[in-house]
Amino acid sequence: MRIGGGNANRRPLQTVTGRAVRPTSGLVRQALFNMLHGLVQNAIFVDLFAGTGSVGLEALSHGASQVYFVEHDRRALRALQANISRCAMLGRATIVAAPLPQALQQLPALLQADMLFLDPPYASDLTEVTLTALVERRILAAHGVLIWQHMARRAVPPMVLELPLWKSRRYGNTQLSLYAAFPTPPVTDGSEERSTSHILEARQRG
Repeated sequence: MRIGGGNANRRPLQTVTGRAVRPTSGLVRQALFNMLHGLVQNAIFVDLFAGTGSVGLEALSHGASQVYFVEHDRRALRALQANISRCAMLGRATIVAAPLPQALQQLPALLQADMLFLDPPYASDLTEVTLTALVERRILAAHGVLIWQHMARRAVPPMVLELPLWKSRRYGNTQLSLYAAFPTPPVTDGSEERSTSHILEARQRG
């Protein structure tokens, strides 16, 4: 597994075996960061259920200013620490070694993230449990983007955390559903430039 783009492009990443960790594939990561366009630059990114850190490290490679990695599996944490060092990103990476949703209380009290990546184990209720906790522990800024990776056969709700569905894409058995609030409705004519510019404008105002 390797970083797929940005200034750490092609940097190899350490992985772990077994079912405890399910890394996001290179294809899905590439598709995600293509969808996000320039939104990652200078963003504060929170990688929940980070595993070995491939998504958060991809965000750093694409210019995120800070990434919080939340993970509690010991083997995954060792690989995550090694990958952060291997990518020379120690100064912009913070690891929260605790299970979710309890780990939310260990994030900075005034944290307002620009992006929140949620990729819980598919065969668990941790999506619902974590989203419920996020209602009270609001770490996502009003202009922020929630990215939910889930099984493709799951129903995609029209709204999550009071954010409307922005776009949803399927890649085999995996689906990415992105939620964001817009000053004006997102465009539907195939062009996404206006949509992302609205988020950037809201971030600058915030």
